Amino acid sequence: MDLSRRDFLAVVAAAAGTGNKSAAAAAPLPRARWIDNGIINAGGSHEPYSFIVRRGGQPLDARAHYERAQSEEVIRRLRDNGVEVFHTHLYKGAGMAHEKSEMEDARRSAEIAHGLGMRVDSYIQWNTLMYETFFVEEPRAKDWIQRDSLGRPILLTYGYQQGFRYKPCFSSSEYMNYLKKVVQFAIEEVKTDLLHFDNFDQNPEPESCRCHRCVRDFRDFLRSKYPPERSKERFGFDNVDYVNPPEWNTGNPPQKLEIIYDPVIQEWIDFRCQQMADWLKEIATFAKSLNPEVVVEVNPHGITGGNRAWEAGLDHARFLKYTEVFWTEEENRPNYLPSGHLVSTIRSYKLARTFRNTLFTYTEDHPLSTAEGLAFNQTIGFAGVDPLVPHMLRYIDFYRKHRELYTGTEDAGNVAVLRSFPSITYHNSRAQLSSILAEQTLIQTRIPFDLIFDEHLNDLSKYRVLVLPDSLCLSDGQLAAVRKFVEQGGGLVAAGQAGAYDEWRRLRPKSGLPGLETAQPAARPYQQDIRPEELKGREFRTTFGKGRVAYFPEIQYDGRLPVMRDYFRMGSRFWKLPANWEQIANAVHWAAFEDIPVEIDGPVYLVAHVVRQAAQRRMMIHLLNYQARNGPAVGNVSVTFRLPDGRKPSGVELFSPDATSRTQAAATPSGPDRWRFIVPTIRVYTMAVVTH
Repeated sequence: MDLSRRDFLAVVAAAAGTGNKSAAAAAPLPRARWIDNGIINAGGSHEPYSFIVRRGGQPLDARAHYERAQSEEVIRRLRDNGVEVFHTHLYKGAGMAHEKSEMEDARRSAEIAHGLGMRVDSYIQWNTLMYETFFVEEPRAKDWIQRDSLGRPILLTYGYQQGFRYKPCFSSSEYMNYLKKVVQFAIEEVKTDLLHFDNFDQNPEPESCRCHRCVRDFRDFLRSKYPPERSKERFGFDNVDYVNPPEWNTGNPPQKLEIIYDPVIQEWIDFRCQQMADWLKEIATFAKSLNPEVVVEVNPHGITGGNRAWEAGLDHARFLKYTEVFWTEEENRPNYLPSGHLVSTIRSYKLARTFRNTLFTYTEDHPLSTAEGLAFNQTIGFAGVDPLVPHMLRYIDFYRKHRELYTGTEDAGNVAVLRSFPSITYHNSRAQLSSILAEQTLIQTRIPFDLIFDEHLNDLSKYRVLVLPDSLCLSDGQLAAVRKFVEQGGGLVAAGQAGAYDEWRRLRPKSGLPGLETAQPAARPYQQDIRPEELKGREFRTTFGKGRVAYFPEIQYDGRLPVMRDYFRMGSRFWKLPANWEQIANAVHWAAFEDIPVEIDGPVYLVAHVVRQAAQRRMMIHLLNYQARNGPAVGNVSVTFRLPDGRKPSGVELFSPDATSRTQAAATPSGPDRWRFIVPTIRVYTMAVVTH
């Protein structure tokens, strides 16, 4: 629901007037309408000169670089190159008094950009308090910083050569109010169009805040979440007045914790995630109250295989409701490696699409990176810094010429892969790995799919198939929703320990998933985990109600598993097709009753993204060659598709920034309600537009 500023303020004011804080909190945030037309963002630099000096290592002409980055010459050249949003510095965390002159520089560059018909993206540091200058302006801020269990200040994770950057405490209302002053300056004085909040995360354990405020708020969180009887079931007692955040020692370092079953540690993770989401919601609500057309953006990274909830206090599904854009600085540049690993940023793009966000990442290194962003993001996103690389100019020109084919699209996949919060958070090395391998199977077999999260199990009406890749921890309500989905004709593909535990990771006597009641071993003694070898030989397919169920004991990593490192991160060295990928892909087709909208023949390094524009009666099939960095073009790709309600295609056109003109392709019948055409060549990226 998109509210105007007047409607939004009316809802909040009415709720506040009646004292109904929950109603005010529930008021949906208005969405900036301009972002729905896509975004082409580029800039000079987001570093103020005073920070460059304090950080050290700068060249002698650093001042000239700083001034040039926000000059009219640069802004005008970016505008002439097709850039529509200018990214620049505003506030780095050293205090508004210290940064006053540079904030005025940012305001002047914003005036230039606005005068040239561009929008402005203002960089604001979310997570830094540079105490050497900040404490001069605000001596009280000594009590606004994060402190560890020994009372020592917690630093931003840039190493001790940036030890002047303390992290602010996310339980400090005083720091929140200070950050609102920065936001107000950005919106009212700079008249910014996009708020870019950098360093949106918390430090990994053991560097989490243990100040008196956080301990107090953690206990309040537990009281609010668990009434006495429920608390007794959760912890074994009903009074949480003396519950403390978890502690660590040399023999028990947090980075070696593979399976998390301690209820207090589980709740501490949940508290930190909620703390970040609540902070962002408050800042976003404040910003939207000043201007509902301002875009809110954060930099938390995307899905990279790490346990973001455990490490960084971040649950994307909670906080992406309050943003329209987010950044990922992951180094997963798209490529197909000789080892068989296909590296991509696809998971992060799909995360963004699920929550109606645009993803910003670095795409200027190669045309394949830019093409991946355009195909999966449906817009250019962040184009780089001045001067833009030549291939980026070509892609910007292509996008602007064919923009109507990218705006207002909806992903056409009818397969959903669940990324279960408790499953991945409490056992990343198993649930994350299975998720990565299941997603890799769908990516490289070109089965269109969405990523969904726990809340989306309440409505699976869009999907024909639900994939549960070692989704260990499912609540009774979630199990009931899955059973209903399958009973009514949906398909379920489950693997490993899916549904073996409840949401607190308590082992169930038997799985509650349809058809899996006897597929998994019964309960066992305290802390013992079900081993993959215990599930061997239990693979099956069955029907349940009107639907189908396929089960795999394991999604098998192909070859020797890489050595697990700290925090058990499933980075790109794990990203390859599983050994049983063909059986899994076939099971998805079977569970869908063969109702997959598009089937594409091609090598495993050919990837596709399929979207629709219902009103325009168009389907766009984006095809990418992930061997484009070091291999030949892909030729004679066969595409078979189905259209809604048995409709017939009226034409197929092929577009590519690698070609000088569009071409036609002939669609011929290929079975009941199916049509087929051939794409002659895919060098890097080709888009097929099917009209009907």
